[in-house]
Amino acid sequence: MASDNVSSQKSLGFVSVRHRLDQGYFGGYLLINSVARPLEFHCTVPVQPTRAQSILFGPTLEEFLCGEQICRALLSRAKLQPQVVLVDSPAALCVRHWIDLPILWIRPRGPIGGATVGATGGASGGASGGASSEPPSSGELLSPTSLEHGFQTPSHQRNASEYAERSSEHYQFCCLESYRSDLDAIDWLNESYAIEHDLREPFERIIEALSEAHPRTKAA
Repeated sequence: MASDNVSSQKSLGFVSVRHRLDQGYFGGYLLINSVARPLEFHCTVPVQPTRAQSILFGPTLEEFLCGEQICRALLSRAKLQPQVVLVDSPAALCVRHWIDLPILWIRPRGPIGGATVGATGGASGGASGGASSEPPSSGELLSPTSLEHGFQTPSHQRNASEYAERSSEHYQFCCLESYRSDLDAIDWLNESYAIEHDLREPFERIIEALSEAHPRTKAA
């Protein structure tokens, strides 16, 4: 996939993290150019948390596994540096603490965990006035491809007030509130990348590739 001018191409990164109960957590990282052709691909071996990790990390376990361990390793391994990295799980967003690139979660439309987040990132809760921390249902986040290969979406979800959000015509993007400026990368997507491309399709490629690398029949 390498070419003489590959290093000068503007690229867009996609990271998908998925879970199989019998194998653990998987991650794949695909970089594509402006016409959606692959430039690099990296994936991890399954990561299975230890009993001690499950106890000590508690509700932050998936964020630790998906963001700090899997996504951080994938992004650090790549030779090319994209203009922006898109992820399909909120558990992956914390990789932003270690990687100096805009990290945006393409999320399902609708409120985050029952709280409405506006374009400025302000959250409004329900009748109690507080934002719910419950995650969206897995059916909203799982594609037919994920279901076919036995993958689940990590369930980790932050409180709605911890996200900054901006909508485009076809997508809703979120980043961590502390890195609100990452939302500026959406302008690059609109102007340079041609956002009319299906930004969810590359995640399907990653899931297919993960399934090829780690078929269910090899589960321990």
